[in-house]
Amino acid sequence: MRRFFTPLLITGCLLSLLLACFSSVLFRDRQFSYRDAAHYYYPLYQKVQNEWNAGRWPLWETEENAGMPLLGNPTAAVLYPGKILYAVFPYAWGARLYVIAHTILAFVAMLALMRSWGTSWTGSTVSALSYAFAAPILFQYCNIIFLVGAAWTPLGFRAADRWVRRGERMALLQLAVILAMQTLGGDPQSTYITGVCAVGYSFVLAWLRTRKQPWKIRPGVVAALLAVLALGYAAIVVGLAILLPSYRVRHKPPLPLAWMPWAPSVVLGVWGVIGAFLVIRSIRGKRAPHLVPMLAGLGGAAILAGLLGAVQLLPVLEFTRQSGRAAGGGPHDIYPFSLEPLRFFELWWPNVFGSNFSGNTHWMGLVPYLSQHAHVWIPSLYMGGLTLILAMGVLGFRNGPPWRGWLSAIALISLVASMGEYSSPIWWARHIPAFAEHLGPHDPRDVGGLRVDGMLRDGDGGVYWLLSTLLPGFRQFRYPSKLLSFTALSVAGLAGLGWDFVLVRLRRKTAALAAFFLFLSVVSLGGVLLQRHQLVEFFSAGAASQKSLFGPFDPQGAYRDLLWSLLAGTVTFALSLGLVLRGYRAPKVAGVLALIMVTADLTLANSRYVFTVPQSLMETKPKLVELIEKAERERPQPSPTPFRVHRMPIWDPYIWREEASSDRVADFVNWERRTIQPKYGVPYGIQYTLTMGVAELYDYEWFFGCFPRTVDGATARQLQVKPGEQIVVYARRAFDLWNTRYFVIPSLPNGWKDEHRAFAAFLDDSELIYPPKELFSGPGAEQRQKDWVMKEDYQLYRNRLCYPRSWIVHEGKPIKPIVGMERTERERPMEEILFENDHFWYDPSLRVYNPRELAWVDSDKMEELSPYLGNGSPGAGEVVTVTKYGEQRVELDAVLERPGLVILSDVYYPGWRLTIDDKPAPIYRTNRLMRGAAVPAGRHRLIYSYEPDSFRMGGRVSLVGLAILVTLGFVFRRRPISACLATPKVLAS
Repeated sequence: MRRFFTPLLITGCLLSLLLACFSSVLFRDRQFSYRDAAHYYYPLYQKVQNEWNAGRWPLWETEENAGMPLLGNPTAAVLYPGKILYAVFPYAWGARLYVIAHTILAFVAMLALMRSWGTSWTGSTVSALSYAFAAPILFQYCNIIFLVGAAWTPLGFRAADRWVRRGERMALLQLAVILAMQTLGGDPQSTYITGVCAVGYSFVLAWLRTRKQPWKIRPGVVAALLAVLALGYAAIVVGLAILLPSYRVRHKPPLPLAWMPWAPSVVLGVWGVIGAFLVIRSIRGKRAPHLVPMLAGLGGAAILAGLLGAVQLLPVLEFTRQSGRAAGGGPHDIYPFSLEPLRFFELWWPNVFGSNFSGNTHWMGLVPYLSQHAHVWIPSLYMGGLTLILAMGVLGFRNGPPWRGWLSAIALISLVASMGEYSSPIWWARHIPAFAEHLGPHDPRDVGGLRVDGMLRDGDGGVYWLLSTLLPGFRQFRYPSKLLSFTALSVAGLAGLGWDFVLVRLRRKTAALAAFFLFLSVVSLGGVLLQRHQLVEFFSAGAASQKSLFGPFDPQGAYRDLLWSLLAGTVTFALSLGLVLRGYRAPKVAGVLALIMVTADLTLANSRYVFTVPQSLMETKPKLVELIEKAERERPQPSPTPFRVHRMPIWDPYIWREEASSDRVADFVNWERRTIQPKYGVPYGIQYTLTMGVAELYDYEWFFGCFPRTVDGATARQLQVKPGEQIVVYARRAFDLWNTRYFVIPSLPNGWKDEHRAFAAFLDDSELIYPPKELFSGPGAEQRQKDWVMKEDYQLYRNRLCYPRSWIVHEGKPIKPIVGMERTERERPMEEILFENDHFWYDPSLRVYNPRELAWVDSDKMEELSPYLGNGSPGAGEVVTVTKYGEQRVELDAVLERPGLVILSDVYYPGWRLTIDDKPAPIYRTNRLMRGAAVPAGRHRLIYSYEPDSFRMGGRVSLVGLAILVTLGFVFRRRPISACLATPKVLAS
């Protein structure tokens, strides 16, 4: 029986946590419902699976942004092997099991990593439970690609360690496969950071291999040196922040400093020089004899991973290099979702700042210096009280195995870097009036990559900024809090190591930490109990400022959450102290108690963050889809399908801030589905004009930017604002051009200054479809209208100015071909295309062109197109009919009285082919991003088909990668160990 007790206990702990977190989706027919899990990934993966079910490679998607690559969308994870679950099971079950399977994989992977380091089964299980069910990992069910990446990361660390520390060649193949899985699963950032961590580990181990004795650190000297360096660095950053803005070229919008566009190339060149220097020294036999083989192996594994994933990676690179992420003209905002410093307390006390889910009890915004703006990536940092005590007890770089220092460094760097803008000396200095006078105020809400006043951003000069600047390509990943997955891994790993240390002998440091946090919890708990009235008064005084989508602030609930958090911390730290003090005397009993305690702690603290809704809600046809279908049946447009719908991306009913709800997450899903928030309409064939996702084509984004305009008297009366007041508007012609037949917009304009509610341009020449006008007539009409605006807050309009999907022109206007991704070259042609001199955007100095009669064409194609242009306006008998509109094939029948251009308002993108009457023909870029076909007079059949070279080439490269993988597998079985990396004693333990 004893033989089976340990595996049964481990399995029981895992199953207990799985049931606590996922029982609702396993046994109550519910589905994951919060954030991107519901409105982004559920319909996106359903789209991918529908393509497979139709017998097609999922290459292209027609439902978003006038068409975009599906295989090239990194978050779609089209070719990730784990997606087989969606093919084997019904889609709803596939979505559930996909999350649960990767949670289990995270547990097993962490267990394998710890066992590879010789950690006991108990210590390894503590690590595995603390990692897989830590809030930063578990909550990624909302952003499933990051859960996929996190699930594979421990195995990546294991493979990297076995190569650089032990020279095991098979580990390189394992690493290549794991990196490929992370990339195919949609999380290239995990791939990148895993590689960076492995490279850093290599440098340290190569240095340790040259030492005959372990490195002796003097903590006092090191601490003093670090303090001096930190202060010096802070002084330099603040000084530069004061000086550099004076060198910025004055321009609206602001331009980056003159040398910034060159910085990535310079950094890449410096890394290349360093690499060449190391190789030369290794060849000459001067130092670093082990480093170059280590790095060469890691580089080879990375290359092999790229080969294996090339079939998906090449289409992704093809897409992203044309997206806004690759755009020039300045840095992009890399600081959203920075981790506020106060949230570090969540590591020790679960839910200490309240919650946004069981009513609005979150009170951290009442702390003055944080009351500005903060986007929350995860609702908690909690990994377990015992876990944190054990990890802190062994955190350090002396007298331990090399992986201890590795994990310690990753924990510290990733945690500080996750602070994003809050890790910068500039952010801290701006709290001091004397510095703020020269540095400027803190960043305003919704600031872009560059501040309008030209001053440096709050986060510039911080740790995350350093990583983004010094690591090539890192800047593209954004969102500092995503690094918390690596913090969770390293803390969990240290906790397992810490448990084994505790069982060997009494660890005074660990015991002192447990006692300290127990004392802190008891004192805080006592203070909260004694100061109940004052705390509730404090919470009540700030209640008005703490309204959120989750309802009005609940002061009593905030106090209750704070009290229970401190009580839970007190109990956890008391039990932890007992285990630390007595564990080495009865290790088996202590191990059982530790696993039970970790399981119970994580269950009570983190299972609350898994939100679900009834599956039936995810399968009900949205209200607006029904209304659009009804409108098309009853009053068909002159131009038949297809057509597009513009649903303004982000807004929500104001009533949510005024009324509490027993299940606000269900309210989110209900309302967002009803109003077809992207991507909820995708499974029903809704084609969105504009959606904001992981990336959009940069040239497409140019059509849909908003801008401030001063309104005249007539417009001011229509919009009920003051004459001369500035409002935010969009260029209406952009939406008309791109075949937008319906607008889904808010009911409440909020003063017309909010870009998410700035729908003024969509009202002219549009017909209200819903809500019906009769709803607001008769007795009680005023109250019904007020209720609608506050509680429902949406309208459906039909656009009378909508262009057809395809039309004919006989005139062309040349524009200079745009090469590269710079902003300045795009401004003038886009102004010409979008300007129509309406009452929002009027300028007598600008000429109005008619896109129904002419097309903008790259000037280098004008001579080639001259036989088809210069023939006047389209004739009455000229018509284009869309006879078939599929995912990868579009068929048009065109009748022309004379040669002309047939315009298709789908995006111009590599991989599309055209035949006219079964003969290959070129596709011309027209109107900056539409497809144009030069067609002679007469009746013709045009067929567009999507056959991307990137997919074909990527498939061949991946086959080569598989062949290399298999070949090296046979070779490495015969020669498993690299002779030059055989493990010396200093690295063996």
